[in-house]
Amino acid sequence: MDYTCGNNWYCNGIIILKKMKFIYSFIASFTSFLLPVQGVLIAVAIAIFLDTVTGLYKASKLKKPIRSRYMSDIVGKLIIYEACVILLFIIDHYLLSEFMKIWFSVDYFFTKLIALVLVGIELTSIKENYEEATGKDVIKWLKSTLKRSREIKNDINDLI
Repeated sequence: MDYTCGNNWYCNGIIILKKMKFIYSFIASFTSFLLPVQGVLIAVAIAIFLDTVTGLYKASKLKKPIRSRYMSDIVGKLIIYEACVILLFIIDHYLLSEFMKIWFSVDYFFTKLIALVLVGIELTSIKENYEEATGKDVIKWLKSTLKRSREIKNDINDLI
C-alpha cells in the first residue's frame, strides 16, 4: 500500500486517520491489559499525591520556598513507581502467575506486594511531613486514641 499522495488533502487526511486509529487501538489494548491492576496503580498514585500535599503543607508551615525542581521530582517519582508496578505486573502475569498460585490464592501477588511497599514508603513520608509541620507525634496520638477507644468499649460493656 502506497502512502504517498503528494498534495492531495483528502488522501493525506485518510493516512492521518489510519495512523490515529492504530495509536488509539494500541492505547486501548494496553489499557485493557492493565485492568487487573488498575486499583493498585490508582492507590500508588493517590499515595504520591497525598505525600505531595503533606510536603506542600510542611513547606508552607515551615515557610520554605516551593521550587519547580521539587515539583518535577514528583512527576519523576510517579513515573518510576507506576512503571515499576506495571513491569512487575507483566512479569507476574507471564512468568510468576501459575507458580505463585500454588502457595498463594492471590492473583498478581508480587505486583500487590511491591505496591504495598511503595505505598508504605509514601505513608512513612506523609507521617514525617505531618510530624515536622505540626510537631505532633502521630504514633503517640494513635496509641492514645486506641487506648481511649478501649476504655470507652469497656465502659459500654460495663453498662450492658
